[in-house]
Amino acid sequence: MKKNQKTLKFVIVQNKSYGSELQGTKIYYEGASLPKGLSEDGRISFGKNILEIFLTKFKKFQWILSKNKDSIIKEYGIYKIRTSIKTLRKLNSEKFSRDRDLKIDIIKHQFTITYPTFFNNLSTGVYLPGTLYRTLSNISVSKLSSEDRDALNRFLPQFISSESASAINLLKATTQIKTLKQLTSELEQYLDESKSESFWQTYIQKNILIIQQGYIKSIEKMNIAIGNTKYPDFCLVTHDNYLDILEIKKPDTNLLKEDTSRSNYYWDTEISKSIIQIENYIEYVIKSSDQIRNYIKDNYKIDLKAIRPRGIILAGISKNIAAQKGKDDFRLLCQSTKNITFVTYDELLNRLKNYISVLENFSKKNKSKM
Repeated sequence: MKKNQKTLKFVIVQNKSYGSELQGTKIYYEGASLPKGLSEDGRISFGKNILEIFLTKFKKFQWILSKNKDSIIKEYGIYKIRTSIKTLRKLNSEKFSRDRDLKIDIIKHQFTITYPTFFNNLSTGVYLPGTLYRTLSNISVSKLSSEDRDALNRFLPQFISSESASAINLLKATTQIKTLKQLTSELEQYLDESKSESFWQTYIQKNILIIQQGYIKSIEKMNIAIGNTKYPDFCLVTHDNYLDILEIKKPDTNLLKEDTSRSNYYWDTEISKSIIQIENYIEYVIKSSDQIRNYIKDNYKIDLKAIRPRGIILAGISKNIAAQKGKDDFRLLCQSTKNITFVTYDELLNRLKNYISVLENFSKKNKSKM
């Protein structure tokens, strides 16, 4: 046992179990006497493994066993790594627990082979604490197999049911935030590009239940033949079981035209056509309410309430209306249609961002309480 100039004492690794590479390594310690568990030849529980890990991480280091301090400080090119006795005890405690579980697992497995009549129902594969953390920390979702996904689908309901309501709401909010941020970024990118109307119809139909809160189901073209009646290609069921009809146009669709002789604005031709089309759809749906209700109940297991659908037109970008008079007239025109709501793409994007802010505030408040 030797003592250096800074009052740190040390032992020199001489124990053969450490291997030739670690022979001669110094293990420092604080205090007047050897820490419990440290031998004169450098042997200590986890010592070999700890030193091997440090060798892969640091070119020059000193490992110092401390009474109550865990730290890594670089001085003069040398990393001084202090590990507390408390941390070493935690390692030993976890090792004991894992060793016990592993031994039981090995015994159970072997007994099912040696004594199949008596031990044929023993479960194997005892879970070792911390395995899931280490696995999920380095996993790529894209690499999950179908078996992995099936296992997660079986496990998650059990996990969720065992957690508190606040923890589950926090989990949902965290997941939603990530999904909505990805969707927001994607939507912003697409708005800067020139996409076809068919692209936007497909994209909105695919993501509408995420983009717009309050809907529980999207229903594509209903296969109902009543004379030559035409039905909308896309309907939505609200959370309270009512029906909305959505007409999707492009972001670059012109919303208004200016009447320069009267200094007023009116609907552009494309929007006027959409308004008439939606009004006709609403009329058709009302007249055939029984057939539609039965169709949706049979095919989607949803019992609609009294059918008086609301029409929604998604089109254009409101910030492209430069003149204040145009903005004022656009608001008046939107309010003048009794059965139809107008939503612009920039409004849809703002709704997404506002909802993300609400979820983030909720997450911060609940994390601070947990």
